[in-house]
Amino acid sequence: MKIRFKYLIISLIALCLMLAGCSNGDNKDDSKTKSDEKAKQELHVSAAASLTDVTKDLEKAFKKDHKDVDVSFNYGGSGALRQQIEKGAPVDVFMSANTKDVDGLVDKDKAQNTYEYAKNQLVLIGEKDSNYHSVADIQGNDKLAIGEAKSVPAGKYAEQYLKDNHLFDKVKPNLVYAKDVRQVLNYVEKGNAQLGYVYKTDLYQSQQNGSSKVKEINTADLKKPITYKAATTTDKKLAKEWIDFLKTDKAKDILKKYQFDA
Repeated sequence: MKIRFKYLIISLIALCLMLAGCSNGDNKDDSKTKSDEKAKQELHVSAAASLTDVTKDLEKAFKKDHKDVDVSFNYGGSGALRQQIEKGAPVDVFMSANTKDVDGLVDKDKAQNTYEYAKNQLVLIGEKDSNYHSVADIQGNDKLAIGEAKSVPAGKYAEQYLKDNHLFDKVKPNLVYAKDVRQVLNYVEKGNAQLGYVYKTDLYQSQQNGSSKVKEINTADLKKPITYKAATTTDKKLAKEWIDFLKTDKAKDILKKYQFDA
């Protein structure tokens, strides 16, 4: 009986040790999981196509103080991006090329923490050997490329400028529409359009790349400045931190480097 009792005690001790080991293993796994979660923080930013280049530098600067953050960008026309957010796209921050699309989301309680972070200019571009001096000079079957007015702010600005200056009816037969300003630039660079309206910043970046086939013809004198506005579209802490980052001198210096007014 004593022997059986002795074996029982030994078995109970062994069982306790085994359970303790499992408990410690679980704690380690929990700790590892929490660590992995911290290391995998993600920030999803929907940004106007005209921000394609500058956001890469903004990301680098942001990650200096947020080393465990993975920032992903979705680029497109501001109107199209707004519609995606309205339909539930997983977006934390919206960086628009206008104020209207952000304000539209605010009105629907789908955006908050708004901030006007930059201004831009609209320029008429043409092929390097072009003899055009104005959009009014367009002739024959030559094409004028602009963004889709309903979804691309640059297209809306261009269309409004043409109407304000009584040029829209004249150039209407020559218009070709693009999904964003980058496509307008591409059309002119490849000769699919002889003229196009893009942002000053897009032309600058094209020229910086050293292979630009376009030149600035003139700057559109708009009645209102082109104002870029951003907002958070989730309550994620990182989203608010990105907006706060845009307010810093570092972010403003980067925007200025790419010819934005900030």
